[in-house]
Amino acid sequence: MAREAKPDADDDNRAVPGAPISDPSVISSNTDSRHRPAEAAPWIAFLRARREYKDRSIDQRTGWTGTADDWEQFWQKQGLLWAGFSFSTGIFLYSLLPEEPSWLVLGVLFVLSACLAGAHAIRTGLPRVLTLLLALLAGLSIATLRTAAVDAPRLAEPMTVLLRGDVLKVQETRSGKRLVLRVREFDARENTDGRFANRVRLRIPADARIAPGDWIKVRARLFPPMGPVVPGGYDFSFRAYFDGIGASGFSYGAPEIVAGPPKSHVLQLVRKVSALRQHLAARISTLLPEGPETALAVALLVGDRSSIDEKTEENLRAAGLAHILAISGLHMALFAGGAYAVCLGALALIPGLALRWPIHKVSAILALVAAVFYLLLSGASVATQRSFIMIALVFLGIITGRRGLTLRSVAIAGLFLLLLAPERLFYPGFQMSFAAVIALVAVYDLWRSHQKRRRLLVSSAKGLSWLLSGALKWASGLFVTALVAGIATGIVGAYHFSRIAPFGLVGNMLGMPVFSIIVMPMGVVALVLMPFGLAAIPLKIMSAGLAALIQIAEFTEQIAPDFGRMGSLTGLSAAVFLAGFFGLLLAPGRLRMIGLGLAPIGFALAIISRPPDIYIPATGAQLAARDIEGTLALSSARSSFAAETWFEGEGVSVEAIKSHKMKDDQRACDPSGCVVQAFAARAEIGEERIPVTIALPKTRNALFYDCQKADIIVTDVIVSEACRAVVFDQEIRKARGAISIWLDQVCRTGNPTKDQMIENGERIGAAVQRKNVAPAPITQLQTTPAQTTAASAAVCQTKIQSIKYAKPTPPRPWHKQGSVTRSSLRASAD
Repeated sequence: MAREAKPDADDDNRAVPGAPISDPSVISSNTDSRHRPAEAAPWIAFLRARREYKDRSIDQRTGWTGTADDWEQFWQKQGLLWAGFSFSTGIFLYSLLPEEPSWLVLGVLFVLSACLAGAHAIRTGLPRVLTLLLALLAGLSIATLRTAAVDAPRLAEPMTVLLRGDVLKVQETRSGKRLVLRVREFDARENTDGRFANRVRLRIPADARIAPGDWIKVRARLFPPMGPVVPGGYDFSFRAYFDGIGASGFSYGAPEIVAGPPKSHVLQLVRKVSALRQHLAARISTLLPEGPETALAVALLVGDRSSIDEKTEENLRAAGLAHILAISGLHMALFAGGAYAVCLGALALIPGLALRWPIHKVSAILALVAAVFYLLLSGASVATQRSFIMIALVFLGIITGRRGLTLRSVAIAGLFLLLLAPERLFYPGFQMSFAAVIALVAVYDLWRSHQKRRRLLVSSAKGLSWLLSGALKWASGLFVTALVAGIATGIVGAYHFSRIAPFGLVGNMLGMPVFSIIVMPMGVVALVLMPFGLAAIPLKIMSAGLAALIQIAEFTEQIAPDFGRMGSLTGLSAAVFLAGFFGLLLAPGRLRMIGLGLAPIGFALAIISRPPDIYIPATGAQLAARDIEGTLALSSARSSFAAETWFEGEGVSVEAIKSHKMKDDQRACDPSGCVVQAFAARAEIGEERIPVTIALPKTRNALFYDCQKADIIVTDVIVSEACRAVVFDQEIRKARGAISIWLDQVCRTGNPTKDQMIENGERIGAAVQRKNVAPAPITQLQTTPAQTTAASAAVCQTKIQSIKYAKPTPPRPWHKQGSVTRSSLRASAD
């Protein structure tokens, strides 16, 4: 029979599962001494405490237990950021659609969904999954609406016209000046009803004195906006479409300034800001000697990078310090933060103000005004706009008594910029800027939580220990910042620019203290003192700091020159890497391990991917193909943007392109055209490499012959459907743009038939022989082991594995052919 339990005064102190054990005697007092010796009680207490500690798991040490309250806190902290991710996903899905959706249908669908979601939220609350789906639909709808709203006339063919209009933007470049002109008249006819492009971008002579707001008359050669030179590469037609630019080209001579209507208030402001920037740049150039340091000072303070030489910029890029040229968070924080500190210190010296007014809020307002000034002065790039919004939220947090630098503020900045222009999601600057700032804010949130827990256990240091601790924290913060930002921007840079900065951590650890302590503070002081004529001394100090920064960049670059040229990284690999990196930093508790597990998947995708074997441009006869050794070679050594882009994906520098010209045994030409042999990059060890023949006929007679002998034909001549080769003629390339081709060499055993023997031998040999290639390659092609061996030998054949075009079919709006032609202009004149 069970013993009746007696009430005891110590019952309330008994150990219960999940409760901390503070007194081991509690266990011993509740343990039957007949079954367990009293001296064993302390060990039982220790084991039970250890078991409870394990039950809490690693997640509990970071404050995460996976309960509903924890998920609610997580959503309160990061919900807006994940809604921003979902909104961005909707924009990305829009870019993948096979054809353009109806903005009206999507808009109505979004409004109805929002109304239903609002009604559901009023009754029972809105589930988080539905919130994310609604954000995704919003991104899809906004992107579609934006595309329909900015549609404007575009050129369909090259033409020379006389233009008259007002200048909207002037940009300095190394090769001269570029301007964006709003076309009011073309060939002395008024530009109304979409007869001509509304805006054009022109290259003009470097000595032309043109400013925003000027009315000019200029004769120009215009071309339709160029598409990507490689599938998935930089697409100027995409950017021009959303900027409202319908043509680009160059002027015949300097534009002539003419009389026009009064300038709008916006253009007057733009003109004054542009004049101020030019004045400051000229003043800095006057006070400092000519050199790379002066060019960098102008770029950092005014945002004009046209004077920076290629060698300096390349060294900064290789050292991982190129981010200092993009005026963003660090620059804005130093400028606006310095203004806040100066204002706060000055106001604190006035006792009447310090005692009666909230001087920290007044200083925040003044610093916000300084941030607006720096935003306009620096050119207001996307990265600068992002950093301005975030610094504005920080100052608003000071004014309202709330913390401003959070993941929520990052999400607000991103959503604001994407709502205004969803296409920014695909700009490298936008991606790199937000990838870095999201990662940094997430890391420092984790660090801040760790420091709070550590303060409860570690007593505060004093004296020399305090100084050493502060220096260690500063160095640790610099290391973490360089590492985290380098990983985030490195992934994006590897995808867009096919290169990384492998020693960027070294460059940032050495260079950023100089930049943060000397360069930018002295630059801010110089800007403040310049109206008083006292900027020479701080500019000299700034120049000395920039000289040291350049030396650090050169040292870092020389550690392993060209080591960072890694070749192309596919978009899928980059997306997996970024998802894993963000998951590791943002996911709660043990869910971070999912992000860590995505890293090997990204590496696997990067390893199995390979660049194309053949690059064919949208226009022209220059192409690139792999030689018998698998190295990409160029059909002509002529420098071009397309060639630089192709070899950038191979990890080859611009200077080394000339050494990659095709040799005579791979390319041969005569007056009627050329023949090129292309090989697959991969083949089994010991296999004879079998080429694919690419013919580039210039005449119809050559085209007729090549249709029978060649495997691929690239020509500007229109080809009939009877041609047996794979054809990329003028019509196809105009509609589909640049082309990338992957080859695959397949071998099979057995007794080859006659057709199999001549399929890759006689056809290629005959086509090459017509083009007068040296006899040695012909003999080799016609007597390869694959064609003369016995039945047990392998028969190899090179086939086209896949073809990728730069433009989809049907084309998206920015890839569609323009409506402005010579015929349409003549019809409008009649």
